[in-house]
Amino acid sequence: MAGSWDGGMKRLVEEAPQDFISWLIQGAQFDSELSPHLQGRNIDADILYRIIIDGSPYLFHLEFQRRSDPDMAKRLWEYNVLATSKFDLSVYSFVIYLKKDGKIAEPPYIRRLHNGREVHRFYFTAIKLWEIPTDTFKGPGLQGLLPLLPLTRDGPSRSVVEEIIDGLCPAGEAPKSELLSLAYGFAALVLNDAADRAWLRRRFSMLEDILEGTWAFQELKQRGLEEGRKQGIEEGIKKGIKEGIKEGIREAYAQEVQRQRKMLITFVRARFPALIELAEERARALSVVEDLQALILNVGLAQSEEEARQHLNVS
Repeated sequence: MAGSWDGGMKRLVEEAPQDFISWLIQGAQFDSELSPHLQGRNIDADILYRIIIDGSPYLFHLEFQRRSDPDMAKRLWEYNVLATSKFDLSVYSFVIYLKKDGKIAEPPYIRRLHNGREVHRFYFTAIKLWEIPTDTFKGPGLQGLLPLLPLTRDGPSRSVVEEIIDGLCPAGEAPKSELLSLAYGFAALVLNDAADRAWLRRRFSMLEDILEGTWAFQELKQRGLEEGRKQGIEEGIKKGIKEGIKEGIREAYAQEVQRQRKMLITFVRARFPALIELAEERARALSVVEDLQALILNVGLAQSEEEARQHLNVS
């Protein structure tokens, strides 16, 4: 499949391969990523990993599907056979349907001769995200699946987005910035109400929330308390904390803007080097972290140089 759904899903799995494998195959361990290019096919498989189950190697094959495809079961069968032949390992094949849209390919896929004799029977696993209970991805060891919550049964809601943010900004740990970015992208694809979209944009600025659990915030708070003690009055404590927090947030925000600008330029240089000057100009023009993150996501999901240029040219 093509488009933003496909690119976002691939990057999500690449961020947390073990989480996906643990969800789909109990007891399996990620070993290594393999080339998804399979001889005989004009397109590559989405995800192909070598995994270990009870000490033995297998292959983990995963496809993502946004729209109904009458040939999906056949494609999975072909991928499975080609991967088995190429690596001489048995293959677990999965297809994840991201949003309800027409008929879904169901296992098994069967090939028969003219007389009805069965010559191939292929089993795969079809997963419909919109039918998955939202709580499924909230278990231990599945943090990498949290960005998918908006696509699950009860996922398209503000409360679920709040749970994702909480899960990806654990107290005492650095926020999972890449997973947060993907969560924002998936939530934006399913929250269609204008008010929800406006809320989502505001919520993902969230710098104060990120700083709340970091050592920098705690240090600023301590400085404020110490200044207050020196002055010997409660007002000094309040003022020191307030001013320290404000200054820290301003400084952190400016640093984050610079980081997002560099990330945008790096993305463009790697994928569309002809657009680097346009990207640098666009990066200088943007000073809001949220806007830069949205542009990085759009450019990262662009399927062509022209599509990337359109995103960079938007004022």
